[in-house]
Amino acid sequence: MKDFFDQHVSCHSTPAFDAYEQAVDHQLHAWPGALAALDLALQHEPDFALAHSTRALVLQSYGRAVEAREASAKAQQLVHSVTERERSHIHVVGLLIAGEAALALKAVRAHAERWPTDALVISTALGAFGLIAFSGRLDHDQERHEFVRQLAPHYPQDFPWMLSHQGWTLVECNQPEAGLPMVLRSLELRPANGNAAHVMMHAQFELNAPEAGLTFAQSWLGQYPDNAMLYGHVHWHAALCELDLGRPEQALQRLLTVIEPHLAYAPPLVGLTDTSALLWRLQLLGISGLSWANAQNFARTKLPNGGNLFAEVHLAMLAAGTGDIQSLLACQTRVQKHLDAGHQAAPVALHWVQALLSLLSQELMAARVELAHCLQESARLGGSHAQRTIISRTQTWLQ
Repeated sequence: MKDFFDQHVSCHSTPAFDAYEQAVDHQLHAWPGALAALDLALQHEPDFALAHSTRALVLQSYGRAVEAREASAKAQQLVHSVTERERSHIHVVGLLIAGEAALALKAVRAHAERWPTDALVISTALGAFGLIAFSGRLDHDQERHEFVRQLAPHYPQDFPWMLSHQGWTLVECNQPEAGLPMVLRSLELRPANGNAAHVMMHAQFELNAPEAGLTFAQSWLGQYPDNAMLYGHVHWHAALCELDLGRPEQALQRLLTVIEPHLAYAPPLVGLTDTSALLWRLQLLGISGLSWANAQNFARTKLPNGGNLFAEVHLAMLAAGTGDIQSLLACQTRVQKHLDAGHQAAPVALHWVQALLSLLSQELMAARVELAHCLQESARLGGSHAQRTIISRTQTWLQ
C-alpha cells in the first residue's frame, strides 16, 4: 500500500493501513488518538512492522520506556519483511529508544536525504525537544532552519505540517515576523493542529505581543481536546502572556486549575518543564505561598532518576524552589556525568545548578558569576528561546 507521499507501506490490511495513517497524522499534528489508532492497526495486522515502530515512538514520548523498548524490539524482529525505507525508520526509532541521540540524529539526516517526505521520522529532529535542539550545539536553531529549508521543496507548497515547521524555525532564529505568516497559513489550512498552535504562541512571545497570544490561546483552545499532549503546554504559554501583562494571579490560577490537573496527559519532559518553570517565574515575581507538591510528585513519578540536561535544569529549579539541597546536589552529580561523557551542553547546565546552590547558601556574588556563564551559551541547552528566558529573568531578579 502507498501512503500520502506515495511511499510503500508493508501492510496487507486496509483497516490496519487506514488506522496507521490516522495515527501518523495525529502524531504529526499533536492531536490525541495516535496510540489508540496504532493499537487498532495492530489488531487488524499483528505483524505490521511500522505500526510497532511508530507505537514505540509514541510510547517513548510519554515516558513509557519499557513498553517502548518492547514495541521497538517487535518491529526489529519484522525487518525482514519490509522495504529499505521502513527498515531505516525502524532503525532510527530503535536508536532513539536506546538513548543513542547522536547516532539517531545522524541516522535521521541520512534517512531524510533518501526519503525527504518521510515526515514522521524527520519530525524526531525538529521540535524544541527534538534531536537537533538537544544536540548541544550553540547554533542548533540555525542548523534546524537550514535542515527544514532543504526539505521544504519536496513538500506541497501548502502542506500544513511543513508550513508550521518553516514558521517555527524562523521564529526561533529571531525572525518571528517572517515565520508568523507561515504559521497562520498552516492553521488556516488545518485548524486542528496542535503543533501549529504551539508555534503561534512562540511567535507572539518573540513579537512581544502577550495580548495577541492570550487572545489566540483563549480562542483556539476551545477545539483542543484536554487529553492532548500539548494542552497543558499551550496553557503554559497563555500563563506566560498573563505574566507579561502583569497578571501573575491569573497565571497562578491557570497553573492550579488547568496545567497541574492535566499532568496525566503531558509527556514527562513537558509536564516537568511547564510546572517547575512557571512556579519559578512566579517565585521570582514575589508570589508567596506557592505549593510545589504536584510538580514534585510528577517529577518523582516520571523522572525518578533524572533526565537529559534540559530536564536536569528544571529538576534543579524544583529542588531550589523547595530548598532541597540534597536533590540539588544529586542533580549536580548527574549533570557532571553528562559532562564527563562530553555533552556540549553539560557545562552550561552545571553553571545553572551551581548558581542555584550558591543562591541557597546566600553566596549571591558567586550565583551572579555562574548565571553569567550559563547565560552566555544557554542555547546549547535546547528547548525554546521562550523557555530559556528563565535564565535571564533569574539573573535580572538577582541583580
